[in-house]
Amino acid sequence: MDKFSRTTFPINFNESFNSSDPILNPTTPSTFEVIGNEIIDYFETHREQIPLLVIVYLLTIIWILYLILYHSRIQGIILSYILRRFIFKDSTEIKFDSFSISFISGAIMFRNLHYTTGSYFVFVKDGCLVFRYWSKTKTKPIIRLKIKLYHLDIQFFSPIRSSTLSDSNNNNNLADDLQRGSINGISTKGDDSQSENTIKSSEDGLFVKRLRNLFPAIEIKVEHGRISAGHDTLPYGLLVRFSTMTSTFTSISPSRNVSQIDLMTLIYNLKYRNLRIQLYPIRVYNGPSREM
Repeated sequence: MDKFSRTTFPINFNESFNSSDPILNPTTPSTFEVIGNEIIDYFETHREQIPLLVIVYLLTIIWILYLILYHSRIQGIILSYILRRFIFKDSTEIKFDSFSISFISGAIMFRNLHYTTGSYFVFVKDGCLVFRYWSKTKTKPIIRLKIKLYHLDIQFFSPIRSSTLSDSNNNNNLADDLQRGSINGISTKGDDSQSENTIKSSEDGLFVKRLRNLFPAIEIKVEHGRISAGHDTLPYGLLVRFSTMTSTFTSISPSRNVSQIDLMTLIYNLKYRNLRIQLYPIRVYNGPSREM
């Protein structure tokens, strides 16, 4: 029988294959390396414009910080001065700590509103007015204006006038009416005043109609409100507190019979939570004490 023999040849594999030869295994730079090289090349080619670039960068940071932190406050100071100077001249104080307007969303936001007169005081910690100008008018009154107030405080402290002062005021008003040509609402002049009143009433009616078309319904929402009334001549004052108040203010067309007198009919719906009504003693009252 023939004998068969098998011969084996050793094969040595190069373990460093694909790693020792840089030509066979090319390395691609990462994205960060490419960006870093481009930035270095830009600074090397624009060395003269580097100071200007740094100045623009710093001004951009300052402008962004101004818009975020100080723009609304400066607007509040300017608006407070304009309102106090030209519109609310009889007010003792009207001030906004911050005020901002967003034309895209139709929102007006303010903070720490102080409005003080000789007879009452109004304070609102945070307020927002949203005008939904994109809403179309339908048969049902749609809410186009939403007013949101947080921490509302209203105080009435109108002084009580004596009968002598009221009588003197009535006499002065009677003399003024005689000089103007009217007594108790009855004109003593010719028909000129009647024609002027007719023109004025027609203008008022047109303005009210446009206002009703612009705002068919107004929603007012108050979080944590307080309303108080009192004076130092009274032993007790009235205090009304509530945690949440949601109200809707709508209007309907006037009556056809008396359209000249009745411009519109107002409807006010109100919902509240945690309503508290109480009497509180006034500390500065010096009169005779009365126990409740």
